[in-house]
Amino acid sequence: MTAIVVDLGAHAVRRDGIDIHLAPKAFELLLILVSNRPNAVSHEQLHAALWPGVHVAETSLAALVTQLRKALGDTSDDGRVIRTLHRVGYALVGEVVVSGHVEAVTLSVCRLLWHGESIAVPAGGAVIGRDRSCAIRIDADSVSRQHARLTVAGHEASIEDLGSKNGTWVAGERIQSAVPLTDGASFRLGSEILRLEITGDDKPTRTAIVQ
Repeated sequence: MTAIVVDLGAHAVRRDGIDIHLAPKAFELLLILVSNRPNAVSHEQLHAALWPGVHVAETSLAALVTQLRKALGDTSDDGRVIRTLHRVGYALVGEVVVSGHVEAVTLSVCRLLWHGESIAVPAGGAVIGRDRSCAIRIDADSVSRQHARLTVAGHEASIEDLGSKNGTWVAGERIQSAVPLTDGASFRLGSEILRLEITGDDKPTRTAIVQ
């Protein structure tokens, strides 16, 4: 298969000198996969990068990948350009040449571990509580309906109590204002202990320059 050329200056994709039309979101997906090749990018990372702070249907990512594959002349059966890693994510495996410079796309994923369950944290953070309206729902008696707010910015996070009855605790102390959290830190909402995990990929971008 002829190499796909990604022209960053023209915001265009070409093969054999012919332009390939991509919707903005599909082009954004392609850049993420190019920036992280040949490694796979997880579903969680792609959701956080493509739809930051927005809840979308589970099928949205798969539909976008299908759209990109169709435009690039690839299929899920072939996997010559985009490979599917089932229950993991997607990886760019086809030959792609980038015209110009593409910055590395640092993708961080934040999650909370609670009773063995892994809970994805939306980009930017979310309110944690017992109420069904909370983006991060902890259904436990000692947790208030809207208990605390977790804020995430890149690889930095903080937790703030929202006037809960049983308090938010960090390092054994009940907090009175926003307190920073690091990767691997544990905190307590009432009697419920949660652990924060922040992962990311900071490897340098592999970029080809077309003269």
